[in-house]
Amino acid sequence: MIRRVLFVLVMFSGSGVGAQAPTFAYSDAQLRWNEVECHVDRGLVRRGHDWRGEVIYSVRGELIFNGFSGNSFDLFYALRDGKLCLGDSNFTDAISYSIFENRIYVGDSSFPMDLAYTIRVDRMNQGVLCVYKGDSISPFDVVAYFQGEPTHTEIFALLLTMELL
Repeated sequence: MIRRVLFVLVMFSGSGVGAQAPTFAYSDAQLRWNEVECHVDRGLVRRGHDWRGEVIYSVRGELIFNGFSGNSFDLFYALRDGKLCLGDSNFTDAISYSIFENRIYVGDSSFPMDLAYTIRVDRMNQGVLCVYKGDSISPFDVVAYFQGEPTHTEIFALLLTMELL
């Protein structure tokens, strides 16, 4: 009996089940609860601010699935070494976006011309990340606000849901 309990504890302690708090995505700096565009909670990316929203993507580790799924047939993107690859492809032409040092680039690139977004911590709100167009620092160039601590995979899933990628 003790072995089974220890086995269950070991299995769930490293998997992150219930360990990460939800992350909410806003398009406005006001961060109003009723203006949440989408959120990720326990690997499910939903529209709106509560559990009744439509499930757009499922995030499992470094994988993003279409809808409420974990099936390999529904695999939409995979994040490998900071590169977001379409489906389960390992070819370089399947790399849609790359993330390096909190900067998102188009394709398999790290050139300044290919810079799409820069992610920075909001100085005014603790626990909020701002997504800026290009390399801007202007508050007028913020396209999204993330309240929480999302992983890189969750950031991509939220940006995809907000139709920014």
